[in-house]
Amino acid sequence: MIKNGIIFILILLSLFLFEFRIPKTTTVTKTKIDTIVTTKTLTKYTKGDNIPFKVLDTIFTNIYKEKHDTAYIVKDYNQVKEYTDSIKQENNLYVIKDTISQNKIIGRSFKAKIQEKTITITNNIQAKPKAALYLGIRSDISTDYAQVNHNITLSLKTRKKGLFSIGYGMSGYSVGYSLKL
Repeated sequence: MIKNGIIFILILLSLFLFEFRIPKTTTVTKTKIDTIVTTKTLTKYTKGDNIPFKVLDTIFTNIYKEKHDTAYIVKDYNQVKEYTDSIKQENNLYVIKDTISQNKIIGRSFKAKIQEKTITITNNIQAKPKAALYLGIRSDISTDYAQVNHNITLSLKTRKKGLFSIGYGMSGYSVGYSLKL
């Protein structure tokens, strides 16, 4: 009886040392990267009276060489003209529109279409499954249904995929190892 107990303890000790000899990290990190593109539009309008100006140069032309009549000059002076300038940089667009009549800026509008990229990095940190100890009862029935054996089983689920089981019952000691498929 003492011999069986010593064998039982040695088997337990060897299995314990075999399974837990190298310490492992206890966390698993899963990283997810997601990019979201949003578009923002900004429009701003300013009346011409509020826009400062300065005269850079005056061009004098010989009105006798060019044959424009007074009606053409008055019509050109009174026309409302729109000048548009746009700048495109990467995926962004900037548009400036000036409205000019009678040599004055009547209005100015600015429109910006800006795309922003938002990058989201998500780290999910999960703990690895720990070892667990189970105590259970097992019953075995012989093939001719004449005998029923009952066992008390102590099972150790390891951090890896293994399951050690040690039992004692009417038929004696039992030792087992199972792997998860």
